[in-house]
Formats: sequence, C-alpha cells, structure tokens
Amino acid sequence: MKPTENTLFSTLLKQSRLAGMAILFLLSQIPYTYAADTDNKDADFIQAALAGNLPDVEKMLKEGIKVDLQSPEGFTALSVAAQTGHVDVVKLLLEQKAAVDLANIQGGTPLLLASKNGHQEVVDMLLAKGANPNLQDKNKLTPLMFAAAKGYTGIAKSLLDHQAQPDLQSDAQATALQMAAMNDHADIADMLLAKGAKIDLQDANGASALILAALSGHLPIVQKLLEHGAQPDLKASNDFTALILAAQNGQNQVIEALLEKGANIDFQNKDGMTALMSAALNENSDTVKLLLEKGANTQLKTTTDKTVLDIAKQPDIIELLKAAKN
Repeated sequence: MKPTENTLFSTLLKQSRLAGMAILFLLSQIPYTYAADTDNKDADFIQAALAGNLPDVEKMLKEGIKVDLQSPEGFTALSVAAQTGHVDVVKLLLEQKAAVDLANIQGGTPLLLASKNGHQEVVDMLLAKGANPNLQDKNKLTPLMFAAAKGYTGIAKSLLDHQAQPDLQSDAQATALQMAAMNDHADIADMLLAKGAKIDLQDANGASALILAALSGHLPIVQKLLEHGAQPDLKASNDFTALILAAQNGQNQVIEALLEKGANIDFQNKDGMTALMSAALNENSDTVKLLLEKGANTQLKTTTDKTVLDIAKQPDIIELLKAAKN
C-alpha cells in the first residue's frame, strides 16, 4: 500500500474515535472553579462555601447576605459547595431557599457540578429539592452524561429515578449510553437501556454505543448492546463498522460476538477496506486467522485495486492469506 493510502486510512480510523476524544476533552476542560477576591464580602461568602466553612457561611447569612449572589463567573455559594461536596453547607443553603438550578456562565448548575465530581449525597439533596436533571451546560452536557462517563453508578440511578432523559445529546451529538459504553461502565449501560435509551443513536462522527464499545474491546457491553438489538453493521465515518474497527484493534472476542449476531464479515467501507484488510494492515495475526476461519473473502479489492494480500506486510499473515482458499 502506498504511504499516502496508509496515512489516509489511519486518519480515517482516528476519526471514528473523535466522539470519545471530544467527550474526554470536555470532561477535563470545563473550568468549574472560582478564585475569590478576599477584599469583597460577596467573594468571602463564596469562598467560605467553597472551603466548607459552615460557621462563616451561617454568620454571613444571618448578617443578611443574599443566598443566591453570584460571582462574576456565575457561581453561587450553593454551586461551589455542591462542586466540592460540602454536605453541611449545601444543607444550610437549601434550608435558606437557595435556587437549585442557578447556572454559572458555563451553564453548570449545582446538580451538574455535584454529579461531575461524584458527590452522591449532594446530588440526592438537590434532586429532593426539585433540581432539574435535564439542564444542559454550554456544551450540552448533562449530569447524567458526566455520571455515565465517570462510572458514578449511584448518581446515574438517582438521576434516572428523577426523570433524567437518557437520550439527550451533547454538542458532539454524544449520549449518556455512548459515554458509558466507551468507558466500560456496564452497570450504567444496563440502567440506561432499562430506561429506554435509544441504542443506535450516532454521534457527530457516526459512532454508536456499539461502535465505541467494539473499538475499545468492551466485550460485556458489546454483548449487552447486541442482545438489545443494536445494529451490528451500523456505519460511522467513512463507513467504518464495529467489525472493521474491532479487527483494527485485534478484539477477537468482540469480533466473534458481532459475527454471531449477523455482522457482514466482508462489508467494505468507502475505500473498499474490509475487516480482514484492517486486521492485516494492523498486523493482527490472530485476528486474520479468525476471520479466515469464519470465511472472510481474500479476493475483494479496495478502491485502489489492492487485495488483502497486497496490503499485508507481516510474513506470517502473508502465509495465512496464501494458504486460504475462497
């Protein structure tokens, strides 16, 4: 294969990962922090809540400070206390009728901040006070998406029990189910499916929950999604399927699960690449052997008129292909 072809194919494969990469970037980059100005009484109030300083928060409330005052970044005492998991401060602020859904300039509500940081008790307190689990931040991320991505099973359950919508999509069109599948959180995937999550929704790059799970080799989630009717041949960017991507990474158990559910072993993407070609290109000998045993066609050609034998470079793979008959 020509170097330009190889580079193009590698680039296209990377595109199928973009949904997951974008999600992880968003999870790590949202700047939910607050820098206090110590010469400002309002800032002192926010700082006290951020530090979990209950006596100071209580004292300033008794002196008449507004419970819902916001910093220049839009943070309230409740939002910073929820972010840092200071249960006693959150309880006090809620008793003082703090607004539960007041968001900062990034769109982060107290519930989203608590969910993002894994503070189960705070999440439950906010939900009990009527916090809306379906409000989205500026990237259209929800509390449920954070819980699904990070594996906070209890928080995910609480949110779903309070009518969190499983099929809301982020700016990248990613769903909570896709995030759970990509990050190998099977329990959360089960809960989302039980709540009716649409199994074949695709993100901005065409990746479904099954494609993301298959790419990463998360076999239990792949099996669960297939049992719930996920389409094994759904196409992502450039027509990459779960099978082609699993073959790329040598995920043999995933490949077997996909084939058992009817995945097309000889499906060709827009460049004419098959799962067998993907395995050969990435020097996955055991995967090449498995696909040949399952009847993969060695005579198919890419759009540049290359067969899998033309693509293969590893000696043992070449020998396997030469020995195969179609």
